[in-house]
Amino acid sequence: MLNSGRAPSREAELLLCCATSLATPARTARMHAIIDEGVDWHLVAHMAQVQAVVPLVYRYLTAELEGVPLAAATDSLRPAFYGNSIRSLHFARELIRLTALLERGGVEPLALKGPALAVAAYGAVAQRQFSDLDLLLRESEVRHTVEILQKEGYALRAGYGVADLGLWGAYEIALARPGSLVEVDLHWRLVPAYFPLALDGEDLWRRAVKVEIEGAAVRTLAPGDDLLYLCAHGAKHGWQTLGGICDLAELMRVSSIDWDELWAGAERAGARRMLALGVLLAHELLEAAVPASVLAAVRREPAAVHAARTFIGYVTNPTDSGPGFYQRWSIPLRVIAEPGARLRYLAARALLPSADDRRFLRLPVVLYPLYYLLRPVRAALKEAPAALRRLARSAPSRADQSPR
Repeated sequence: MLNSGRAPSREAELLLCCATSLATPARTARMHAIIDEGVDWHLVAHMAQVQAVVPLVYRYLTAELEGVPLAAATDSLRPAFYGNSIRSLHFARELIRLTALLERGGVEPLALKGPALAVAAYGAVAQRQFSDLDLLLRESEVRHTVEILQKEGYALRAGYGVADLGLWGAYEIALARPGSLVEVDLHWRLVPAYFPLALDGEDLWRRAVKVEIEGAAVRTLAPGDDLLYLCAHGAKHGWQTLGGICDLAELMRVSSIDWDELWAGAERAGARRMLALGVLLAHELLEAAVPASVLAAVRREPAAVHAARTFIGYVTNPTDSGPGFYQRWSIPLRVIAEPGARLRYLAARALLPSADDRRFLRLPVVLYPLYYLLRPVRAALKEAPAALRRLARSAPSRADQSPR
């Protein structure tokens, strides 16, 4: 594993052993060795939840724990596992219903992430954690789609709305139904315009594939497009969970990948560094099979290697309950190759109002410019407490290392 400057805890090692749907003798042997050394099962459960790998860890443990008291290992994980299973099935059935409804209305949605990715990568809806439904639409279909969903009881959430179609930086609209668990995000771009990824247009629909969920067919991105999108989506957010890396590793495992074409597609989409980082993390953390030539190429990307070390340091630290400011900003900046694009990204992230900013304070249209003042203030207030906590935690270790 790439050296992140911090030795992983036993609990983090256990998580990495179990965060897969494919058990191997070596992984299982290492898992037993770690358990024999002693682990904090409540901490394991906490980390699994934070890293969005509860289904994988629970299934691996229950399948491979022979001769170990099962209750001690799984009691903390069981409620989260079954809760996720019930919720995921509910979301999957709503995705099927909405997809059929939209197709009857003349809309051709592509399901992103969520149940479609769970089935495509893991083979089962309940094997992946997700919290909403994401649909990719042609921009010309968004307004009609919103009308269809509103007739079904969905309401637009505060934030960006139909009036913002065509606005630079806007790329999704969120709807929710009162009293329902389900929120639906309608995307007309895969990522916001300020994050460089040239993976849009009719080619996505021409290459789309169908996955079967609960006996119904749902269209989603082709495996190569999905890999590039997942790499870009993860990098855009600073790679916040191990679960996102698991998605890549599992999709790579079950897909027949033309690596030359995938690399060429990443070059065309401006996503070479994003793909390199995703592939490197999947290989280093989860032993995903990658051709030697591809692995050599991604290791020649210094920005990807540095970003990978940042994420590995986070995911192996049991005291972290979420990625910090440095990780969420440095990783996206490292995978954007052009200096001008990095400046546009910084300006947009710092000043462009997000949907959360608009939900926080609803302003009439004439006062919208005030959002550009609100954005940096909210960002500073949001980041300050977590930054201070991390600084306080790191102070003792720095003191221990200082000369006496």
